[in-house]
Amino acid sequence: MKILIITTRIPYPPFRGDKLKIFNIAKNLTRNNDVKIITFYRFQKQLRDLEHLRKHKILVEGVRLTLFESVLKLFLSVFSNLPFQVAWFRSHKMYSKVFNEVIAGHYDVIYFHLIRSAQFFNSSFKSYGRIFVIDFTDAVSLYLKRFGETEKNIIKRFFIRVEQKRVEKYEKIADEFDSLFICSEIDKQFLQKRDIQADIKILNNGIDTKYFDGIDTDFEKNRIIFTGNMPYRANYDAVLYFVKSIFPLIRAKIPDAKFYIVGQNPPRKIKKLACHNIIVTGFVPDIKLEYLKSAVNVAPMRFGAGTLNKVLESISLGVPVVTTSIAVEGLPDELNKFVFIADSPDQFADRVVEIMKYRNFKNELLIEGKSVIRKLLSWENIVTEFELQLKNKLDGKN
Repeated sequence: MKILIITTRIPYPPFRGDKLKIFNIAKNLTRNNDVKIITFYRFQKQLRDLEHLRKHKILVEGVRLTLFESVLKLFLSVFSNLPFQVAWFRSHKMYSKVFNEVIAGHYDVIYFHLIRSAQFFNSSFKSYGRIFVIDFTDAVSLYLKRFGETEKNIIKRFFIRVEQKRVEKYEKIADEFDSLFICSEIDKQFLQKRDIQADIKILNNGIDTKYFDGIDTDFEKNRIIFTGNMPYRANYDAVLYFVKSIFPLIRAKIPDAKFYIVGQNPPRKIKKLACHNIIVTGFVPDIKLEYLKSAVNVAPMRFGAGTLNKVLESISLGVPVVTTSIAVEGLPDELNKFVFIADSPDQFADRVVEIMKYRNFKNELLIEGKSVIRKLLSWENIVTEFELQLKNKLDGKN
């Protein structure tokens, strides 16, 4: 197949989140297909990241979108019904680029990545391409609904509510595509209840099983880790919640416990948490090593949607992970028994303490979890299934 991917961020370097997903999908699709990516860039130095993608046999073109342009489009969106996150990436240059590529490229599949890329689709495109699919990854409206329910600031809650309403309307655009891909059954059901009529299919978040291959190594018995892209609001909130409501309960029983906050671009409020027992690392070159040095990984999420990479990575490495119920909603059912779930601060602290005091957790359960995740969620297997779904949709159009 000849596949065109439209995404709003350069999927390199593939550290976290949406960049990680689209990089692995594109790389694995090149095994049997011709793949081209069209994406934005802000700075000239980012053009080097495009070269890295080309080394993986991925054709790629960049469209310049300056910070000034994004801020201007965001300001103008106040007077429209367009979601703010969509307006941030508004670009006539990108629309023209996609339009010309669709007309001239003779693609079998045009794949729009994330809701914010849907603005570059036009129903008239269907006369030029075979199938058009969109990958929301998460139900953004579900994320915003939960975010608003936890936000205490009245002004922030108002703007979250405004964005939620705008996104709920905008998500209906999925009905114009041949298929909508989402990362979990929970997100799928939420969209269906909102009367999204699209052909919704599951495209799981995966894991690089070659990199996240657990090895026997020493770990620090009192070391707790949290990982994630720290400006992402759900991660930011989870860290503050853990430090304020859970970590003091843990330290009351294990005074030497240390909490490592590992992730790029921590906001100032997170940096200010740093002290003897709380270490804020910022970006680290080898996240695998940070997991393996830790006695337990925590994911005390209070809102969010989709599937958390931090949970998948921890299971794959055989590192015990304690989570809230929300953090595992997007997991395949087969993986639920490999995580420790606790929703109240007391329960959460007790589970962490139990693991830290009695961790002989290099046991059959963790070994089984590593095996199951390799079978279910290796990128090779996920993309093979994705490829089959695209081919079946193509066959149905013929």
